[in-house]
Amino acid sequence: MKRSLRAAVIGLGSAGSAHARILRSLEHVTLAAVADKEPTRLGEFDGVRAVRDISELLHLELDYCVVATPTADHERIGLALATARIHALIERPLAPSVPAVMRLARAFEGAGLVGAVVHIERYDPTVKELGLRLRRGDFGTVHQVAVRRHEGCPERADVLTSVGAAVIDLAMWLTGRHVTSVAANVNHDGAPQYEDLAAILLRLSGGEIVNIEVSRTSPHRERVVVARTADGCVLADALTRRLTHYAEDKTISYEIPIGEPLRSQHEAFRDALLGLPSDIATLRQGAAVVAATEAVFASARTGACVTPADHLLTHA
Repeated sequence: MKRSLRAAVIGLGSAGSAHARILRSLEHVTLAAVADKEPTRLGEFDGVRAVRDISELLHLELDYCVVATPTADHERIGLALATARIHALIERPLAPSVPAVMRLARAFEGAGLVGAVVHIERYDPTVKELGLRLRRGDFGTVHQVAVRRHEGCPERADVLTSVGAAVIDLAMWLTGRHVTSVAANVNHDGAPQYEDLAAILLRLSGGEIVNIEVSRTSPHRERVVVARTADGCVLADALTRRLTHYAEDKTISYEIPIGEPLRSQHEAFRDALLGLPSDIATLRQGAAVVAATEAVFASARTGACVTPADHLLTHA
């Protein structure tokens, strides 16, 4: 029988509360504690040990902790967890810079711990099915990937850090490649302090090209991934849950069962800790995403094609 893992969540904003709710119902996991500086947030989880900061969590015999605090605190909290030999699942953006992410990755690797970053795009059931079939070689070699992600969000935030990074991770995960060059443009929709829209062109290490369109202020919702392969074109629509393969002599469409991406990511992380087969977004993969995102900002600012500063990374 599999043992029950003791988990905690630090940071109970909208993301952290979502993590905590899933952990309360996740098989083979016990939500042992929650932490936040705001007492009103702590009161939302009756029957769960409530503390104020990371120092109190470290003494509760935890197996792992979900870090959902502001990005500026991720490195400090992650390093404290690694020192205490506690595995961690850390919200994105993973850290403010590539060096900060690499310090986290090295700390967890050096302690023999599992560290991962929250990138739920790859756990969407339709996109996940596309990834499984691409990796299995069902559609032949991948030549190009196009991702369109448009939606309207009530809370303003930079589209690159809130959405673009997850989509970049998705492109690398689908192809098993890393980013070698970036060209990008960004724009705003009425609020110049935010980047609301972005158009990104990536070149990957296998020669594949990736086109990304993302926006956070659109009245039209779209979540589509298109892979151009040696055997035609494959379209994954996350909203309709349909995967469609267009070949020269046939069109085949598959309906994908409903699923909850965040729960799927938690299941994968739990399985990794239990020694079961799993597919998690590692901290080194997270570092590659941060490097690519920094390159997107640099390209948009300068108008130049930029090489991500991730040449020192070992891509997992």
